[in-house]
Amino acid sequence: MPGRDTPASSPGCGVRPVRGLVFDCDGVLFDTRDVNRFYYNHILEKLGLAPMTAEEEDYSFMHTVDVSLARLVPAELMPRLPEVVGHMTYDEFIDRMIPEPGLGDLLESLQIRGVRMAVNTNRKNSMEKVLERFHLTGFFSPVMTAAKVSRPKPHPEGLLRIAEEWGMPVEHMAYLGDSSVDQDAARGAGVPFWAYKNRGLRAELHVDSFHELRQWLESVGQ
Repeated sequence: MPGRDTPASSPGCGVRPVRGLVFDCDGVLFDTRDVNRFYYNHILEKLGLAPMTAEEEDYSFMHTVDVSLARLVPAELMPRLPEVVGHMTYDEFIDRMIPEPGLGDLLESLQIRGVRMAVNTNRKNSMEKVLERFHLTGFFSPVMTAAKVSRPKPHPEGLLRIAEEWGMPVEHMAYLGDSSVDQDAARGAGVPFWAYKNRGLRAELHVDSFHELRQWLESVGQ
């Protein structure tokens, strides 16, 4: 196994090619820091609360909406949440999402090589709409969200269900994520973890860009 600082493009890194690659959404497929911040701060403003702190931003970026709101909103204001959220539509926020540079080229390269692709995210009901908006629906199957599992990340259920649907041994897959929640989900499932733009994570492969990842996969005949 390569050292934790080994870049994806390094020759001889010893990481095996995969038959299936699972992507996290936020922070991997898309830069969604801005939309995430805007979404939660919009709710907090409607409730008369201060914007998120930096720590709260990090927390909400990794966890489900329900878990994040439970941390952000005081118990006495919780009864007002359904009314506030009920007047919001995700269409107000989706255009703030920024696809990662090189995403289309990477997905097309993997598709040509017959590598299966899926999504495992703690988003609930917006993931399919996001993929449709950015014309990415045809690349991913299944799309596993927090609404489709009984236990979202960091529990490994989503990854295990993807492996089951693919009929693929977990060691032939990899999970590309950017947080400790992703790392723990992969570890729990026994799926090799590839860390995206986060060298503080323990991973078999550290990837700094999709361009770099595509070059490496092509170099190893993936």
